[in-house]
Amino acid sequence: MALTSGPPTIPLDTPDRSAGSGQRPALVGAVSRRSLHDEVVEKLGLSIVSGVFAEGANLPNEADLAGDLGVSRNVLREAVKVLVSKGMLDVRPKTGTTVRAKEQWHMLDPEVLAWEAAGDLHLPYAFNFTEFRLIVEPKASFLAAKRATDAEIQVIRDNCAALEACVGHLDRMPDVDIAFHQSIHRASHNALLQHLSVLTAAIMRVQVVSTASRPGDFERGLPLHRELTEAITARDAPLAERVSLALCEQPYLDLASRVDRGDIGPLATETQEGAQ
Repeated sequence: MALTSGPPTIPLDTPDRSAGSGQRPALVGAVSRRSLHDEVVEKLGLSIVSGVFAEGANLPNEADLAGDLGVSRNVLREAVKVLVSKGMLDVRPKTGTTVRAKEQWHMLDPEVLAWEAAGDLHLPYAFNFTEFRLIVEPKASFLAAKRATDAEIQVIRDNCAALEACVGHLDRMPDVDIAFHQSIHRASHNALLQHLSVLTAAIMRVQVVSTASRPGDFERGLPLHRELTEAITARDAPLAERVSLALCEQPYLDLASRVDRGDIGPLATETQEGAQ
């Protein structure tokens, strides 16, 4: 059974994000999933992330929303339960179903991360991710230099070489760059860091593509990848941490300028541009 919806009351490119507009906003389209239940969850999740249903806004009443989606009220209720479990919705008898504040969402939930990566606000979210990388990756590199086995160092070296081979083949670059950074997290031998690198792969892809979109961006980032690899190989933990910070600062400064963050300044270097 396919999801259907009636004619949208609000254009998708200019959604009404207010809670009291008097019109029901048109839902963001979703990719076909395993089941109708999954498709409803994704469609509602994307609509919340993109701001069609703004923070603090009430969803349409159950009968109307089920009608818009072309599904039964039972299917809708089960989908809402999933979004409640992800911290995105709050259901109360007198107030109905309300979108919770974003800081209450389970931001490391794989589906929430994927919806953020697919949403029309993906650039600011990618910037948030670069701040996360600035905090996490230098210490992961420090630990990798101290703890990596010889085999893990070889994997890091192989991934670095594969990344350098992506010059002229940028379609391969995102997967290879993610593999490079994940291999460093694995070599840290910290279970939380290892898990985080897997959870954040979707938004990492968005950030990598965004910060390597201009000619020369990717190539400018390659020397620091090689320096980081050599520092870990030499088991020089302080150097690995410093190089990792400089490497993470490149996309941070790039995206800061593109999302008009006037309060941003260099952390490890004077001025750097480039890819991840």
